[in-house]
Amino acid sequence: MIENILKQNYKIMAIYPPGAEFQRGEDRCQIDISASAANSNRACNDLGYVAALLKHSGYSVFLRDYQVENLTLNNLYSDISEQKPNIIFISTTNGSILDDIKIVNDIKEKNPDIIFILKGAIFFNPEEKLFELLDLKNIDYLIGGEVEFIIEDLVNAHYKNKELLKNIEGISYKVDGKWVINNLNTFKEDLDSLPFPDRSLMRNDLYINPETNKPMALITTAKGCCFSCSYCLSNIISGRKIRERSVENIIQEIEECVNKYNITNFFFKSDTFTANKEKVIKICNLIIQKGLNKKIIWVATARANSIDDEMLSVMKKAGCSLLAIGFESGSDESLKLMKKGTTAEQNIKASKLCKKYKIKMLGHFLIGFPWENESHLEETKKHIFEVDADYIEISVVVPYYRTQIYNEYVGENGEISDII
Repeated sequence: MIENILKQNYKIMAIYPPGAEFQRGEDRCQIDISASAANSNRACNDLGYVAALLKHSGYSVFLRDYQVENLTLNNLYSDISEQKPNIIFISTTNGSILDDIKIVNDIKEKNPDIIFILKGAIFFNPEEKLFELLDLKNIDYLIGGEVEFIIEDLVNAHYKNKELLKNIEGISYKVDGKWVINNLNTFKEDLDSLPFPDRSLMRNDLYINPETNKPMALITTAKGCCFSCSYCLSNIISGRKIRERSVENIIQEIEECVNKYNITNFFFKSDTFTANKEKVIKICNLIIQKGLNKKIIWVATARANSIDDEMLSVMKKAGCSLLAIGFESGSDESLKLMKKGTTAEQNIKASKLCKKYKIKMLGHFLIGFPWENESHLEETKKHIFEVDADYIEISVVVPYYRTQIYNEYVGENGEISDII
């Protein structure tokens, strides 16, 4: 009790800083929302988890998403002056890292005693030369692992016993001014042990389902990816094993959102929601059994070769309104070279299934692979009309550092600067 009372004197700000709108909680894609045709902002669950965990440990937390609120640096400085934080936690992306560090440096100049923690995929098992590239002099801790399993131990170690830092996988920290890297070697299995994101501190009204114009909560249903797409970070930063929450735990979070926060629109987040058919059917059946299907609608991710009639039938009954599917290309050659594990024919079959059950589609397509020429692009152009998704997003492939495509086509000739 005394320890918790003392911790109440420590204030942590958990923020998305002002600037361009990126999906900062989506470590694998980090989409630039302002440049996107169909993607919308998702709820800041990583900040919500940070808040829930640190509050559980007795700290005082202030949470704000400055980018989605369209707030300025002056708003941030005003909040710092009012809140007087001891620690500022920032969720960053490859695309925003330089701007975010500049903000840290500006704050530190005026507030030298504030401790800064940066979290992002860029810091997953980093190489030494990363610290030479980035101006990290005012950063105290870096988190490259799953923040939900790290932040509480990290802050407690900072205040209680810094010797414990060496035991925390997935972080980097300074000793005598030099960075120490704790690589992430294992992924935590018990997702049910986590509290739900603290939505009492989140502006839930900011994260809207563009189809209904209603608040949409993000529910993490699983972590990890067993697929081998060459352009994707998922199986690197989340592991190749799919780690699942229990169906009951997922439903409890949905019920909390409905009953406590009046949220009825949901995005079920996992690398591929439909990867485990049995699990999907169990979730849907429990939603129906509890009558939640009469209250909620939801969207999820899918692969073209991981859906069938039985699954979509029960998903539709349970309230599924849209599936985001990575069709990627109309060229079977490209699909094979990018190691997608699907075919153009399977894409068309998946589209027909969705139309049969009146589930809308957000179709994702990727262009710009090193081997592609005009004929590949023509095949994809034709395929976009064959699939006939309700919404499409065409992106230029980014060779994220550590992905297979980075290693194959940048590799030894690349520079660490290619990651940002």
